[in-house]
Amino acid sequence: MAGIFTFTWVAVRLGLCELPMGARWRHVLGVGWLGGIGFTVSLLITDLAFAQPLLADQAKLGVLVASAAAGIGGFLFLRLTNRTPHARI
Repeated sequence: MAGIFTFTWVAVRLGLCELPMGARWRHVLGVGWLGGIGFTVSLLITDLAFAQPLLADQAKLGVLVASAAAGIGGFLFLRLTNRTPHARI
């Protein structure tokens, strides 16, 4: 999360890019949260790193829990910060 947000902020401040029309910094932060979901490589590394099945299982559980937390946190953050009042008909 911090890496995506920080490097986007630096790139915009250096003039290397601009935020897309309609995007705000809160959107970049929410996408940073969602960036924590990428866990497939972590699961592969876990299989390669741990010879003991118990340690590998614990590491996999940690990766899955962290990925779920990133997905849920990113969804909730974006959902709650993008609320706009709906016009009543």
